[in-house]
Amino acid sequence: MGNDKSIDDIIFRDQFCRNQNDKEKELLEIIKPQLKHNRNNENINSLYNKLNLNIEKVNSLEEVPFIPVNMFKSFDLNTCTFNDVVRILNSSATTTGIPSKIYIDKKTSIRQTQGLISTLNDFLGGKRRPMLVIDSEASNKRGDSITARGAAIRGVSSFASKIVYAMDKSDDDLKLNLKRVQDFADNYGEEEVLIYGFTYIIWSKFIQELEKIGLSLNLPKSKLLHSGGWKKLIKKKIDKEEFSKVLAKHLNTKENNIIDFYGMVEQVGVVFIDCECGYKHVPDFADVIIRDILTLDEVEIGKSGLIEVISILGSSYPSQGILTEDIGELVGVDNCKCGRGGKYFKFKARAEKTETRGCGDTFAERTGDI
Repeated sequence: MGNDKSIDDIIFRDQFCRNQNDKEKELLEIIKPQLKHNRNNENINSLYNKLNLNIEKVNSLEEVPFIPVNMFKSFDLNTCTFNDVVRILNSSATTTGIPSKIYIDKKTSIRQTQGLISTLNDFLGGKRRPMLVIDSEASNKRGDSITARGAAIRGVSSFASKIVYAMDKSDDDLKLNLKRVQDFADNYGEEEVLIYGFTYIIWSKFIQELEKIGLSLNLPKSKLLHSGGWKKLIKKKIDKEEFSKVLAKHLNTKENNIIDFYGMVEQVGVVFIDCECGYKHVPDFADVIIRDILTLDEVEIGKSGLIEVISILGSSYPSQGILTEDIGELVGVDNCKCGRGGKYFKFKARAEKTETRGCGDTFAERTGDI
């Protein structure tokens, strides 16, 4: 299934150095054998049969069959045996109340961790530093299953020399532990530190609490990474610029030290981080296709559509193409002023009441579900 050495070579090299054409050719040769492996799952095999898929005739990443993300809520899409599953990732299920289930085997788990580290290295460097997590320790509990928040915390913590949790969990709510946060700022205020949290939790449970008591922290060398939860903030009319401005003020740091990244629990290990120009870039072991909402064809530069995330990291589920319910704009290819190669894009919004038909209908014919 794929070429293990080629995959590892891509993960471990410096990211964002390939031009888009070379990258697509490289990824496609790896993905084709992975598609054959996906037929081990009866639901995916049924989909491929209905599509009359001839894997050998797939000549571009756009032609790789994708799985709508909501299918992970309704079907077991593991391509490995259940005995090989070491962890089940669960989405937050904030919209439907039904979490996605992503089955992870040992090889996938290792590659996802390595992929995330390789990407973050490009933006953060390899130095470990004290890390403040704007969440509770309970969100990163060890076990056979893990949430999107827990998976993100675990990945970013690879860059931590020490981890301090800013929150305590109390009656299914999060409470700011002010003493612990203040001690962190007092102990490491002159050092380079890393802060990570879920975007909405940072705003609602951290920033608003600091504003209530009129407190700012002196962490001028901090870099804060945040992800997820934008849907709730957009409803409150809080955009990325306002978020970064307010947060930087309360940390006594520069706004460009507030770094947004886009990722999804269905593609752990693949994150798209804002560069200094404000655009999200795609690591060499992944790709993004922005598809027209109506036709599902790939859009031209400057146009918006549904974000599809492609990854070669997964050996235990169909990571090769997952169509999200998020809207993005394809900004350009190979010419960002930051110097990184490949596609770069903007995250725009969560699509309202998106339901991509086709794959779901095919699965239903096979299983009688939906």
